Amino acid sequence: MKSSDTMPEFYNRFWSDKKGKLWDFALKWPKLSRYIPREDAVILDFGCGNGEIIKEMMVLNPKAKYIGLDVSKKALSVASAKLPKAEFQLIEDGGRFPLKSASVDFIFASEVIEHIYDTENAFSEIARVLRPNGEVLLTTPYHGIIKNLLTVLLAFDSHFDPEGPHIRFFSKNSLFSCLRKARLEPVEHGYYGRFYPVPHSIFVLAKKS
Repeated sequence: MKSSDTMPEFYNRFWSDKKGKLWDFALKWPKLSRYIPREDAVILDFGCGNGEIIKEMMVLNPKAKYIGLDVSKKALSVASAKLPKAEFQLIEDGGRFPLKSASVDFIFASEVIEHIYDTENAFSEIARVLRPNGEVLLTTPYHGIIKNLLTVLLAFDSHFDPEGPHIRFFSKNSLFSCLRKARLEPVEHGYYGRFYPVPHSIFVLAKKS
């Protein structure tokens, strides 16, 4: 990321050459798809990118109403063209979601929070728009003690690339702490990519209390 970039400019460039699904889809979807609601629901994809995950969720549940939020106009233009039945909204980091409080049943946010500067606001907004007992399914690259030690020893420069898109790094404890601070209680979690204790990512299903 160049110092002159704003987040939208960076992600407009990021999505300009991305076609179809991102590389991690085959790793995570077999683990995550079972959590997608199958009943009538309002489902929000926070950080929806080009809409590929909403497209997959529609296959699992064609009855739901789908909303996608992203900071990239480029990604949203691609998503809205391929999925005219879904609703897409442009957001900004640290801003308020353009949704009413307690209006969403389920939020999907995969590999998003590590890109966000104002994570406190993001967790707060997720909780605000969820209905009571609503759920969020969230994933992020995993940073546990053993993986961190190996990363420092073997791949520090590439992993913590100062020009890369990742600016936040979560362990299980720090992720759960952020969720609970927003009154989102973790009810189930797991990992995907490689094997524990060095998986690529952690996922957690949390419920609004």
